[in-house]
Order: sequence, then C-alpha cells, then structure tokens
Amino acid sequence: MNAVVFCGPSVKAEDVAGYDGFEFRPPVRQGEFYAAACRSPRAIGIIDGYFDGQAAVLHKEILWALARRITVFGASSMGALRAAELHSFGMRGVGRIFEAYRDGELTDDDEVALIHGPPETGYIRLSEPMVNIRATLEKAVEERVIDQATGKRLAAGAKARFYQLRTWRGLLEDIVDPEQMQALSEWLRTGKVDRKRDDALELLSQMDAFIRSGAKPEPPTFHFEWTENWHNAHWRSETLRNDEATTIEEEAILDELRLRGDYSRVRRDALLRLLARSDGDAAPDRQAVKRATGEFRSRRGLMRQTDVIRWARENGTDLAGVGLIMEDNARIEVLARDRDVALHQGMLDRLRELDLYSGYREQALARRRWASTSAPMPRALLAAWYFEKCLGQAVPEDLADYAASIGLASVDKFYELLARDYTFTTQRALGNDSGAAGESSLG
Repeated sequence: MNAVVFCGPSVKAEDVAGYDGFEFRPPVRQGEFYAAACRSPRAIGIIDGYFDGQAAVLHKEILWALARRITVFGASSMGALRAAELHSFGMRGVGRIFEAYRDGELTDDDEVALIHGPPETGYIRLSEPMVNIRATLEKAVEERVIDQATGKRLAAGAKARFYQLRTWRGLLEDIVDPEQMQALSEWLRTGKVDRKRDDALELLSQMDAFIRSGAKPEPPTFHFEWTENWHNAHWRSETLRNDEATTIEEEAILDELRLRGDYSRVRRDALLRLLARSDGDAAPDRQAVKRATGEFRSRRGLMRQTDVIRWARENGTDLAGVGLIMEDNARIEVLARDRDVALHQGMLDRLRELDLYSGYREQALARRRWASTSAPMPRALLAAWYFEKCLGQAVPEDLADYAASIGLASVDKFYELLARDYTFTTQRALGNDSGAAGESSLG
C-alpha cells in the first residue's frame, strides 16, 4: 500500500479522484489511524478528523507510526492541529493553517471546526469554519466589498458564536449597512476563500510527490514509550485480532503457511521483529544497517541496485520496504549481541525442543576430543576453507564483526574455533575418529 488519507468535508469527490494508489478513508477517529498504520503504508495523511462527541486521534498513534518509519502528513483541519503539535517529532505539516497553529497565530481548535452531514451526503457543510470566514473577510476588505471596520466586526461576531452556528447567512444579518450586506452577499457567490480545501489539496500534492519520488522515510528522532495505557487500549487489541492488517492476497499467502505447517515458525520469527521494533535500546546505527544490507544482498546475489528493485517487485514491496526489513534485521542483531550470554540457555532449550540437542552434544564432544587448537594453515587459507568450502559463501570483509555476530569475544577466538574444526574434519576424513556422530542441523 502506498498511502492512506483521512478526509471528509475539507475536500470534494473530484479533488481525490486522480490519485491512484491512495486509499481515502472518512475523517479519522481514535484507533483508526493505528489500524491504518498496522498495514505499513508508505505514508498517511490526516486532513479531517472527528473530535466533538467522539474520541479524537491520539498523538500516541501518530508517534507509533513515525517510530515505524511511516511518513505522516497533516493539513487543513485535524491534520493541521496534530501536525502543529508533532512537527518536532517528524510529522510533516502542510499549508497556511498548519503554519498559523505552529507559529502561535492560531491557538483554538474551534478555528477549523464545523458541523457536516454524513458520508452519503458528501459531508455537506452545515456551518462554516472560522479559518475560512477570516480568510474570506480579509479578501472582501482587500477588494473593497466591505470596509475594514465591518470586516473586523463580522470576524469578532463569528468567533463569539458556537462553531456549529457559524453560517454566512447569520453573519450577513449582523451587517448594519444594507448596501454592504447586499454587496457582500452577491460577492460571496464567487469570492469565498476555502482555506481548508486549499491546504488539503496541497497535502495531496506533496504526498503524491513523496510517493512518486521513492524517497526513504526519515528515521525517528525520539524513543517511543510503550506505556500501560497504550498496551491496554481496546482498539489496539481489536485491530490486532481482526484481519484488517492484511489484504486478500496476503491472507491467501498466510493460508499457504497454515497448510504447509510453517505458520507457527514464521509467526515466532515475526514476533521477534515486533519486539525488536518496540525496544528503544535496539535502534541500529548506519553501520549496523549497512552490515545487514550487505549480508542480505550477498546471500541472494543481488549485486546491483536493479537486482534489489527486481527482488522487491517480485516480493510485493519496494525499496523503502526492503529498507525497513534491513532495519529490523539490524535491530534484532543489536539486541542479540547485547544479550548474547543471557540467550545461551534459551538457545540450548530451543535445541532440546527441536530434538537436536543430543546430536549437537555428541558432535561437540567428538570435536573436543580429537581436535587441536594449533593453527593448521595460514589464517587467510583457513577462512577461505571454512566459508567457501564448508558454508559455500564468500569470506566476509570484516571477520572481526563476523566473530562478534556469532558471540565470540575476538577474531582470535574465531580462528581458534576454525583450527579445531579443520583438524577434526581432516582427522575424521582419514578415519581417525571412530566415534564421530552425524551432523545435526536446524534446517
């Protein structure tokens, strides 16, 4: 999925008709933004949102999406409010309304509020938002339709009204001068300023340009705090239980996993990724992501960027999606290295669960019994023997880092391990190991 946009009365049906790959949803309520973010779109835009009598979208939902490297845009109405509040965390505000809230020129939520009809009416407006009234009156004064004093009086009168009662008909009745009232009434037919719609169109334009550019999302600049309230939010649980996070095609693929008996194993691996994402201590640096990317490409023979693009297309994603996979891999590796010793007993228990423990134990004892730690050949040849002949892969560029990735304190320890393995393997090939057990594998 490329983009999700929450919108309603701020735009018209024809405004959104030309945006292929965009999914347009009704004004956002609490929990609905989170549900959209669970599907990992490239970007989410907030234009309109409910607030009066219905729970508004939480800042926490938006921060969670930003922490997952989903680009979030806001403009016009609820989007402008949230963007002004969260722009320092990476939410992208668009338009003059956002700028006014950001800079403190506007402070009240009612400036963008209005009452409107249901979706089947096209969100017909039953009142006029204050930001549109202000912009329209300023234009009317500039074009000398009304004088400045009348413009200020009408703006003050509109502001004093409850937002649901702000209508042009009501404001026209406040004009004392019949000539100015008639002039403004006629001018409004073509002269109204729809500031909210203008900003909404700019948001759609910027989101479209972002998607088309293939730009990578910005990394989060903050730590997402996994609070008890967030964990227990009822709409989070409902979203996690239902199937909205997958498309029909993706659900069919999951059915294949179920039929082949692989569902539980892959789900366990996915849980590891989810937990790594929620751990603020697992933020990988560029070098870690680079290592993960190099390993990923090397194992698949993706030597050129065009190869990566082709792989992404064949696997139903794009370069940004590949980047997120690499970051997940790097996060998991960061966590694993930091907790290597603490994981040892869990790793051994996993071998027991898989009925592999006894095989590994017999092989390890045989290797210890016959192998020597003295270097049987130069280190470069020893590494080439191990990686190219035993593992069937190229020798890593950074062997010290490879040693760290398998829980060894130094590259010297790695070469000691290789020396034992080489001696054991050659002795066994000569028939010197009468008690060697068969190899075990995790598959």
